[in-house]
This record gives sequence, C-alpha cells and structure tokens, in this order.
Amino acid sequence: MAQGYSSLPQDVEGSSRAAGNDGSLLDRARNWWNGSSSENAPLINKQKMTLEPPRTSTRKTIITVALIFLGFIALGAITSFWINNDNGEGVAPPLVGRKPTAAEKLMLEMPSTDRLRENLRKYTSEAHLAGTEGDKRTADWTKEKLIEFGLANTTIETYWPLLNYPEERRLAIISGPENLRYEASLTEDVVDEDESSKDPNIVPTFHGYSKNGTATGPVVYANYGRREDFQFLVDRGINLTGTIALVRYGGTFRGIKVKAASDFGCIGALVYSDPIDDGPLNKDGYPYNNPAESYPDGPWRSPSSAQRGSVSQLQLSTGDPLTPGWAATENATRIPQEDVNSLVTIPSLPLSWKDALPLLKATQNHGVRGEHDWAGGLKEVDYYSGPSEGLVELVNKVEYKITPIWDVISTIKGTEEPERAIILGNHRDAWVYGAVDPSSGSATLLEIGRVLGELLKTGWRPKRTIILASWDAEEYALIGSTEWGEDHRDWLSQTGTVYINVDVAVSGPNFEASASPSLNRLLYEVARVVPDPNSGRSVYDAWAELTNRTSEPAAQPEIGPLGSGSDFVVFLDHIGIASMNLVFSGDYGVYHSNYDSFHWMEKFGDPNFEYHRTMVRIWGLLALRLAEDEILPIYPLDYARKLEEYVEGLNAYVQPYTFPSLHRAIRKLVKAAENFEIHVDGLQHKGRESEIARVNKRLAFFERGLLDPKGLSGRTWFKHVVYAPGLWTGYSSQVFPGIAEALDSKDFELARYAEGRAIKSIKGATAILNIK
Repeated sequence: MAQGYSSLPQDVEGSSRAAGNDGSLLDRARNWWNGSSSENAPLINKQKMTLEPPRTSTRKTIITVALIFLGFIALGAITSFWINNDNGEGVAPPLVGRKPTAAEKLMLEMPSTDRLRENLRKYTSEAHLAGTEGDKRTADWTKEKLIEFGLANTTIETYWPLLNYPEERRLAIISGPENLRYEASLTEDVVDEDESSKDPNIVPTFHGYSKNGTATGPVVYANYGRREDFQFLVDRGINLTGTIALVRYGGTFRGIKVKAASDFGCIGALVYSDPIDDGPLNKDGYPYNNPAESYPDGPWRSPSSAQRGSVSQLQLSTGDPLTPGWAATENATRIPQEDVNSLVTIPSLPLSWKDALPLLKATQNHGVRGEHDWAGGLKEVDYYSGPSEGLVELVNKVEYKITPIWDVISTIKGTEEPERAIILGNHRDAWVYGAVDPSSGSATLLEIGRVLGELLKTGWRPKRTIILASWDAEEYALIGSTEWGEDHRDWLSQTGTVYINVDVAVSGPNFEASASPSLNRLLYEVARVVPDPNSGRSVYDAWAELTNRTSEPAAQPEIGPLGSGSDFVVFLDHIGIASMNLVFSGDYGVYHSNYDSFHWMEKFGDPNFEYHRTMVRIWGLLALRLAEDEILPIYPLDYARKLEEYVEGLNAYVQPYTFPSLHRAIRKLVKAAENFEIHVDGLQHKGRESEIARVNKRLAFFERGLLDPKGLSGRTWFKHVVYAPGLWTGYSSQVFPGIAEALDSKDFELARYAEGRAIKSIKGATAILNIK
C-alpha cells in the first residue's frame, strides 16, 4: 500500500466524474485544497508555481544568464565526473549550501548500489504475506542484519491482530445464453523470463478483510465505484438491489468501492484493473520512460494481472479491527467481530481485465451507458451498465484468525536530547514478493542501518534518538505501525519528534513527497544537496522540472498533504507527530500483483539501483539533520501560512458560508510563528543551551497542538483537526476534515461545532509557540 504516486493509475483517487453529476460541495472544495482531484496527478499546482520573473535591465539579464550558464556547466562537469566514476560503493557527490558534517559525508559516500541490489534480492526471494512463515523469516533476517551492522539495540515486537487468508474462490457466469457463460481463472499467467511467477506457492488473488461468503445475482457495471457513479445509475432507473457490482480500480480506495456498492444495495463486488488505467494504453511519451507495453515487454499491467489489496475502511480507523485504540497484544481485550465498523459487509474479489471482459460482454446493450469517462480501454465492449444477461456466482471463502505479526525496531539512543526521537519507518510485508511495494523501501532502510552502524563504530552518537522501524501487516490496515504506536502512545506523546515514512522507495525516477508543512523547508534543503542520477542536477531541480514544467528559479515543487495509505497515519493523525512520506515514482503497472518482482525492478524500475541509493541519501540526510542540528529544522511559520491558504480556499468554495473566527485564530498563529522564528534566529548566534532545549521542545510539540482529544465526529480515532484521509476517497488528504464533512452533509450546526474544535486546537498550537 502506498500513497501519492503521480503517474501511476492504480487504486487511488481519479479525476473523472459520472455523467450528469457535478459532485458534492466537499468534492468541489477538495479539488482546490488538494490541487487536483487525483492522487495520480503530479503534486504541483502549475498556476501557482509559474512565477513572473522580476524586471531588470538588459545588461544585468545578459550577465546573469551568462554566469548561471557557466555555473551549470561547471556543476554539470563535476556531477558528471562523480556519476561516471562511481564504482557502486559511492563517492561523495558535490555539495551545495551548508558545510556537511562528517556523518552527513558518510551518508552520501557509503551507500552501495550493489548492497541495495542484494538487499532487494533477499527480500523478494519468497512471498511474505503478513503473519506467514515467509514474513517471519524476513523479520528475523532484518533483525540479524541490523545487529550485524552494529545496531545492537534491535528487537522484534510481536502483536496479534485479526487477519484473513484465502481458502476458496470462484467467479462464474452460471446462467443465460451458452455463449456468454464463463468460468474465471482467477490466476496470473506464468512469465517465462520471470522465475518468481512460476512459484506454486504464490498468494492467490484476494482482498484483505473481505467478507466471507457467496453472492449470486446479475452484474452491474458501475465505473469507478464511487458514490456518484452508483447514484448516476439509480437516477437513470437501474435497480441495484441484489446485484453484483463490477467496478474498476481508480477513482477512490478499493475498500470504499465495496462499501459504496453495499450502501446502494449490491450483494457482492468485483474490482478489476482496466487497461486504460494501469495497463499499456496511452502510456507513450513524457512523463513515461518505458515501452507502452504490458509486462514483460513493458512495465504495465498485463491481461491476467490482478491487484490484490485490503478493503478495510481505513478512513474510519486503522490497525487491528478488534482492538481499536489500544494495542493488539496477545491477551488484549477484543471486541466481537460483528461489532467492527471498519469491515465490509459483502464479499468481494479482485479481477484481471481478462476475467472482467466476459462480464462486460454480458451487460452489452443492457441498461445505460455513461459518457466518455465511463469507458475503459477494452475495445470489445461499449461499457453498458447492465444488469447482465445471466446470473453470476461470486465465491469468497476466507479464514479469519488472530495471528502474530512482527515489527523490527532498532534504537540508537541520543546523547544530548535522548527524549527527542526521530523515527524512520517502512513496512516489510507484501501481498506477494513486493519488489516495489514495499521491498524497495525495506532494502533502502537496511542500507541506512548499515551506514549508521559504520558511524557508530567511529564513536559517533546522535544528539537525538534515532529509531529504524520495519513494520508488519501494513497491507491489511497499517497494522504493525498502528499497534506499535498505540502500545507506546504515552512515550511517543512525550518523545516523538518527526516520523519519516518510505513505503515504496523506487518505482521510477520521479521524486515526490508529502509532509507536515513544518518540514517542507528541510526537505527542500536536502533535495538541493543530493544529485539526481539521471539529469546530473540536484534532485530538487529534477523534481521541480517534472512537477512544475518551468525553469523559474523561485518556483518550488509542491509538497502535498498527507492522507492515508501508509504507516505515517498513526503518528500524524492519532499522536500528532510531524510526518513525511517520500517516493521515487514511475511506470508502475504491476502494483500488488505477482509481477511486482525483482525481475521487474531490474528491467524497468531501477536497473542500476541508482535511485535506491539516492533515496538512502535523502532519507539518511533528513534523519541526520533532525538528529544532529542544534535547533530542530522544523518551521511552524510555514505550517501557519499553509493554514491561511486552506481557510481562504474554504471561504471561497463554500460561499456564502464563511469562517471569520477560524481565520482570526490562524492569523494569531501566523503572528506567533513569526515571532517564534525571530527568537530562534537570535538563538543561533548566542548559543544559549538551556533556551535552545526549550525551543526544541516547543518545535517537537507543535504538531501535537493541532490534535483534538475528542477526535473527528464519527471516527474518533482520528484526532488531527487539519488533516485526515477523505471520508469517501480513503487515500487522499482532506484538510479541515471535521468542517468539510459537516458541510458535505449540509449539517451547518455540526460545521460550526467542528470549527470551534479546530479553533481551540489552533489556539493550543499558538500557545506552544508563545515565548514568555
């Protein structure tokens, strides 16, 4: 599971809309707040980022351009020399800006592409679904390697969540004309050149936390399975009661598709991958880097490939469904499964487009056709809604059981501020082999551990505590991180400073990030230091060019808001720890399939493992800056100004409903943050250690001030008043979620209440920054 890809059509929010439906008030507002209605869209707002160049004289312009040109030539020559003379172990790249410390130099010099390749080979050598023997072996190996590297304080923490595993699956058209009857294979074809695809123990295609049961009824095609898609059908007289919904990936999180189907009266749900989404259609040219072909000829999804994944209601709660809000220890109190609100109520299966095509043929010339955005890429059909001619049987028998999972936790205690913890996390479990998701991140985290181990051998110790975490069972419901967070909530509330998540480290060359706004400035600084392997410029420059498509030197690439879909959720939304999520994205068409393999990565994703090494450098430098800088590089002023943008957008998009009280509270926060930053700047020249410690505590606790202990209405596990996953999108972020959801339901009294709660929290954050 991963969040925030720019060019990878998969199980994320799309931009198309059902014909005749303009979307809800919340939908219209979300388009502004998120900059795009699609998590597949680049995280940049081109209108905002294209700047007007300053006026200047012709002579100055010529001189300036000449100097910049010569500077780029010199920098390019140095960087080219560095790249072309690299032997795999790494040498120091050119640095700009502040002078690097010895630890930072080693983090830049030491990472090895050969080591990263072998790490990935090991992690992908067998399937390692959460709670299985293969999963336990990867946990043990990760622990052994970290201890071998010199991180002696490495342990495995075990939790016991409820998980499900497939036992029997069937999908068949069992009545109607003989020429339409069909028995789906529900298997992914063997690829001769990819040895892993031949493994007889491959995890079958199924949905995590799917309903155990059988459904029989006609099929109805409902586009992306969003609420507005089902409503479109109802408005045109299509009776959905007793039908099985056939929907395609994209547009919203898969679990929400199944819930929406149930809400509209369907008795089962089938979620398939269409070639127009993450298949090879329309994948020519920029920004794509590989052939527009299905795997193995290209990187894109093939006809038999299906996307596994969880259908848990992550927008309501994360972690073990039987222990919501407390840790799933072996003897924990558990609620009955029938009382859980985060589990779906109808059976479901993931499908390939090969297995979906006969179902679509059975709906031909029945029901209605949506407009152009309802049509996928299968030329054999016209994407009628149905109901189908003939009945379909869906069988999904799964075993639910409470089973152990294993988090690997490695701690390097700080020497000066051990009560400030910087946490680096990646999940280790995969639906099958998971070369991209998550093993590229696992390989990267392990290499950071090796570099830190070498630093420890020199006598180096960080000022602040560094924790490396290899989470388990993320794919089901972000379980390993959530249970650990709930288990250590009191300690984290006092010590947690920043959490940096890397789920997918690399699926291609395009850098993207989402973060608490207080961390944006630090990320820009680090991205300017680390070279991009492809362009020879900095990662920052390549990032800006991709997302902004402009060379204006003042433009900055957008850093998006954090939603859901990976392990940062418990830290940001539940405990209030500033968080960040990083990824190099690309032509990733094998998401959650058997073909997300080492062979795919070597052939299409990162053949030379240069982007894996680049992620080590970025992730590692961020950790060192946060652990070593005298004053924490956290900037509340950037956060406060971002809140101003959010409330201005809120006012503009829900007129005549306005929020003057919220705006006043944010203005006071901006003023306090401005004064705080002036105070911090003064400290950097005075060396007042006791005051610096006080400032660092305030910086670490700033995000905590934006929590509401009562939580969001209807989903109290989520405590953050500024950010939460969208209630009907799942992965993408909703800003001021309590207010937005109340407005969407036209409950203006609740909206005022949510505004009051948000104001109270913002005042709390303001108080944290007030220097007495």
